Amino acid sequence: MTEFGERLIKSAKQALEFAQGKAKPGTYRVTTYDDDGKPTVIADFSEEFLAQIDAEIAAEEAEAKQAEALAVAPSQTGERAPIQKQAGN
Repeated sequence: MTEFGERLIKSAKQALEFAQGKAKPGTYRVTTYDDDGKPTVIADFSEEFLAQIDAEIAAEEAEAKQAEALAVAPSQTGERAPIQKQAGN
């Protein structure tokens, strides 16, 4: 059997383990190969990878909350908005 055929069978067995819920965390990666045969990891099911994703999501949420807090208009905080002079006055 060719190397490609062996990888295909291995991938099918891994997919079955995922579907049955028997896959162990940190065991598998989903990889694609370009025309030159170079691998690209699409997904990694390790605990470290999942923790990294959770940290990135938390950082993005914190950044969004901070931006929202800065975007609150001065009139909503009870402060007076500064008067801006127009050109020519």
